[in-house]
Amino acid sequence: MTNKQKFTEGFKFGKTQATYSNTKSAGPKVPQGSQAARGSYSSSLGPSFAGNEPSSESPLLVLLGLGRYFKNYKVRLGIVLGLLFTEIIVYSAIPFSFKFLIDEALIGKNETVLYITGALLIGGTILITAAGTFRDYLYNWVSARAIRDMREELFIHLQRVNLDFYANTRLGDVLSRFSTDLTALENAVLALIPWGISPLLEAIFGTALLFALDWKLGAIATLIWPITFLGPVFFSTRSTAASYERKIEEAKVLTAVEESISAQNLIRVYDLDGAFWDKFKGNCEKLFHVSLRLGLTNSYLERSASGGILLLQAVLLISGAWFAFHGMVSVGALAAFLPPFLNLSYSLLYVSQYFPTMNQASGSARRILEILRTPTFESEGGERPFAPSELQNSIKLEDLHFRYKGRTKNLSGVNLEIQKGTYTVILGQSGSGKSTILKFILGMMEPNQGKVTLDGIAMEKIRLDALHSMIGIVFQDTFLFHTSILENIRMGRPDATPEEAIEAAKLAEIHEFISALPDGYETIAGDKGSKLSGGEKQRIALARALVRNPQILLLDEATSALDPITEARILKTLQKLREGRTIVSVTHRLTGLHAADQVVVLKNGSLEPYPSPENDSLSAAAIGL
Repeated sequence: MTNKQKFTEGFKFGKTQATYSNTKSAGPKVPQGSQAARGSYSSSLGPSFAGNEPSSESPLLVLLGLGRYFKNYKVRLGIVLGLLFTEIIVYSAIPFSFKFLIDEALIGKNETVLYITGALLIGGTILITAAGTFRDYLYNWVSARAIRDMREELFIHLQRVNLDFYANTRLGDVLSRFSTDLTALENAVLALIPWGISPLLEAIFGTALLFALDWKLGAIATLIWPITFLGPVFFSTRSTAASYERKIEEAKVLTAVEESISAQNLIRVYDLDGAFWDKFKGNCEKLFHVSLRLGLTNSYLERSASGGILLLQAVLLISGAWFAFHGMVSVGALAAFLPPFLNLSYSLLYVSQYFPTMNQASGSARRILEILRTPTFESEGGERPFAPSELQNSIKLEDLHFRYKGRTKNLSGVNLEIQKGTYTVILGQSGSGKSTILKFILGMMEPNQGKVTLDGIAMEKIRLDALHSMIGIVFQDTFLFHTSILENIRMGRPDATPEEAIEAAKLAEIHEFISALPDGYETIAGDKGSKLSGGEKQRIALARALVRNPQILLLDEATSALDPITEARILKTLQKLREGRTIVSVTHRLTGLHAADQVVVLKNGSLEPYPSPENDSLSAAAIGL
């Protein structure tokens, strides 16, 4: 199976499979029905996705909530920490070497101590360098894997969220979480050891070392801890809030760019470039102010720590010199004390400079967790134990009631039985709820009241992959991928041969058109099929559905963009394909009704019998078409 086939295998009408090229590596393998697949994230970190308000939760706690992505790499992380402790212990012993060099070797004129100390210094340097290099490699490997797992789980989750999520969420907002938010998290994770954990441990060991060298100077040196963390404690919440707001404004800018690119035809014809420029400029202005506030907050955070550290360095140097002048400490002890104190100062300074990175990552982590906590369809449907391989008897819609959020009721008491092997047509005006009924049959939505059953089994108990393996569909809004026409047809069944794809194209009355193109079936369809007309896209979508050889064929206004002659040919093809196949077509057009086994009209939220197939004009008037 090619990589493209592996990729497309997971896109069968909502079916998502986590297929990975390296099966030995640990990744977010999320089988259907698992906790991650159902999105049952009970963590209270961050706000609800709709609220867009930053939480007061500690930035550190938010980041710790992502620690589960490192669980698969505990052994390597253990080695990383072991190497880190080795570095710190050896590095912390270096000041004692200075003390021995000065007090014992130089002042005491002991040449043996000089050679031994020198050898230990050289050996320690080699050990620190080797351990640090291997540690860097291991940690970068673990970090990259953890971010990869997070990115893949986020992608998988987005394939399973309820469809109203996409109806209520801007594309730019979702994309920004994959780009800027994941990048911010990656930067924070990569910097965690060199700028966070390592200097913090060095500071702890350094403080103990200072007390061992001289308790009086060590006591003064401990003042550096509260001085270092006063600023971060005070400014971190503000920094995280500003970072969160900045991510929101970045998403708005990205959305504005995406909309302006997607709507170029409309913008140019209606002379909307000025209006879109004003909107974009306004978004950029808001982003500027939020970015300025974030930058200033982070600057205050860093300066408050560095200023206090520099002041304490001056105090300690003066105090040490005074102690040495009065014979309270030896010159060797003072010389040995100053390097670890300066190292302690710079270690804590590094930690304070990591806080802005951590705060920005915390804001990004909240935004990612918001999506991961968004309910998936599986989470609301519970367990799905049934996996039928074929339709035995019928599909039933019983007393369905449904209303989209913020709208009046769309469906009210819909009842319909679709027998196996029959051709059913559902007529209705645009916006009457015809497509919603198909989504119920697809298991992509659930009614507010009533139920949908397949052979007596409630739809919410049927595994979606099993259900969708029986179905082929042509959606009202035709979507084609930016790949060849052949591959677009084979998206319906990735293991289909080119010959099978061509046969499906012939059935969809599109083969002659494709063959006449300079590149034939290798012609690139363009972004969302932009290089093709509406009718051409519809016929390719029909071929994509037919190549699946589905038991159940759903047609959502599948011929609305076709001319009468082509439509008549396709309707004739559907008649040939009827045997052993269940077809459900929703449309507002009256052509081809005579071939249907049952025709119903969706009017005022409920289904009614079709008035008079013999007199289409009277029938159209009766149903409001």
